[in-house]
Amino acid sequence: MQVHKYIVLAVSFVVVSSKLLAVKDDSLKVEKLPKHYFKTTFNLDFYSTGKRDLTQKSFVSEKLNNYQVNQFAFGFNTPLFTKDFYKKDSTQISNFHLLLAGSYVSVTPRFEGISTHHLSKTTIGIRAIYNTGKRSIFYAEFAPFRTKDNGYRYTRQSRFATTLLYNCAVNKYFSFRLGYTRSFVLGNRYHLPYIGLRVGKLDGVNFSVQFPRSISFNVPIGRYVKTSLYTKPQGGVYTFANTDTIYYLNNDKKLNFGRYEFLSGLRVDIFPSNYFNFYLSGGVTTQNYIGFYSETFNKKNSGVYNSFYKERIANSVYLNFGLVFKFGKAKSIYNNYNMYDVQDLNNKDVDNINKGNTQIPAKNKTIKNVKPNEVLDLIEDGDLF
Repeated sequence: MQVHKYIVLAVSFVVVSSKLLAVKDDSLKVEKLPKHYFKTTFNLDFYSTGKRDLTQKSFVSEKLNNYQVNQFAFGFNTPLFTKDFYKKDSTQISNFHLLLAGSYVSVTPRFEGISTHHLSKTTIGIRAIYNTGKRSIFYAEFAPFRTKDNGYRYTRQSRFATTLLYNCAVNKYFSFRLGYTRSFVLGNRYHLPYIGLRVGKLDGVNFSVQFPRSISFNVPIGRYVKTSLYTKPQGGVYTFANTDTIYYLNNDKKLNFGRYEFLSGLRVDIFPSNYFNFYLSGGVTTQNYIGFYSETFNKKNSGVYNSFYKERIANSVYLNFGLVFKFGKAKSIYNNYNMYDVQDLNNKDVDNINKGNTQIPAKNKTIKNVKPNEVLDLIEDGDLF
């Protein structure tokens, strides 16, 4: 009987101890797997050019006198819904992604002849991406936005931008895109075809032409640095209070101001951690254009705005830098080159500000003598990017 009693006590002790350890030992808990392939990202972007004289012999040009532009932008995107589709044998074949994206852009065009106007644009939109798991990826972005001249409530105006794309990832070295975009980046309201191609791997050296977004030659340097030579348009259409009587017909209280320029230069992205990166770029801004459009004159115009004043401006040097913050964990896409294209489709906002391909993992060098810490690095690359 005594032996039996001790056995019962021993078994009871083991059961109770196991339960207590299961409750107290957090290391035994199974970590929840990520739901999405995208992390939530926030980015800050700063841009500035030099001052240039306006040389056109017209009333508006002489009144404005000269031109310089400073721009600050804040943007974010976050995954709302992700759905993976599988075959009967549990092999994944495709996935669908729904993201919320938004931005706030503050533009200050400085004209020495008139008062300073602080223009802004607020965008909130939806991005939908369907990856077939083979070669085809379908992308749709719907981005309503509102512009205003800060301090003048009557200048508020709503507009709508959209992009529809088909991306064919032929292989990891080559992809092309075809589609349509309703864009304001070129300083007016345009309906444009989208044509793009990429040669080279997205996690390696590659050359990319994406009309009307950018042309770039991208070269990663190790695991923490990416460089690129690029040219891209930057601009937009903003509402502008007519407090300085730039336009004196029809008693227009507000005007539309359009600007664009082509930036050509060198960009360097630094990735000190999986949750933060920053970039610095500089070069020359060319093909500079500004224009003012009458609200009354274009009231019934559903196409390109007609201007009462426009001018090409001299080239200038520019400086651009930005910060990118990433939050949460995402499903691994390591060596999944189809998903690299999915990530690449999501790396710009409607203002053509490029956050960089922050979630495409860098290629790891071949390890000859494997050490525990190097194995850990490989695991983290797959899990955290």
